[in-house]
Amino acid sequence: MHHRQLISAVLLLLAAAPISAGELVLPVFAYNLEGRSDDLWNSEIYLTNPGDQPVQVELARFLPGEIAKPTPCDLFMPPTRVVPPHSAAVWTASGLATDLGCAESARGGLVLKADGPIHISSRLVHLADSSHNDVSTVLSGFGEAIEAIPIDELPAAGSHLLPSLMWHRNPCDGAAFDTFIGFANPGAGRVEVLIDLPKGSEREMVINGEQVFLPHRIAVPHHSWKQMRLTPVEEDGAACGGIESFVVRVETNSALAFYASVIDRKSGDPRTVYPLSLIHISEPTRPTT
Repeated sequence: MHHRQLISAVLLLLAAAPISAGELVLPVFAYNLEGRSDDLWNSEIYLTNPGDQPVQVELARFLPGEIAKPTPCDLFMPPTRVVPPHSAAVWTASGLATDLGCAESARGGLVLKADGPIHISSRLVHLADSSHNDVSTVLSGFGEAIEAIPIDELPAAGSHLLPSLMWHRNPCDGAAFDTFIGFANPGAGRVEVLIDLPKGSEREMVINGEQVFLPHRIAVPHHSWKQMRLTPVEEDGAACGGIESFVVRVETNSALAFYASVIDRKSGDPRTVYPLSLIHISEPTRPTT
């Protein structure tokens, strides 16, 4: 490979994966989280150091959600991992639980702090049979990949779309898909969020089992995390419905990490959806003839 080709290949790799120092936000994390079918969800984190110097990564803050610590343990120093040059490390599910003060279960977001350039991602794994999975090692099962976001690159205040979501209207034998949306606020101030469907869509939906009118406003307090399940309004006496794709519009008044998770209930296979910022076009983008 020629020198210029090698440089181009390296630049393409860097462009494909966010590499950053400083604080990064992992929008969702779970440990021993019970699912809807007596299953469990657990997260593991992957740390990749592409540089020539060791990088120390600190678990700086937990953004709750919820956490259960029936027998908490004292942490005498901030939990860290050191990643040698040109190498990768796994922060296991059980290691994360210990570093959160010996949590028995937890869900929320994480803020990690790196003293050098690092790529951080995670996998939220669906353990359909937890008896055959050791959370102290690398997890096996269906899972969704989730990228950590540099804190200065969080989606800015404004309007965004969460596209290609799925729900099952009037299911007769249980819903085929579940869709959740989640918000992680690492900042010191409360963030106001407006949840809506695009213009021309229905004006109601069900959020966490409660029927609400749209647009629906929520607040995400500072240093906190929220997740909610979205379902369509069911029609009494209606025939069995089908699976529908839909889009959620999210408007925020400040920077915020958020995502959607779509779960295939038959297989337990999840899919992560990231927000797209709306593009407002005031002039034609194509030349007129």
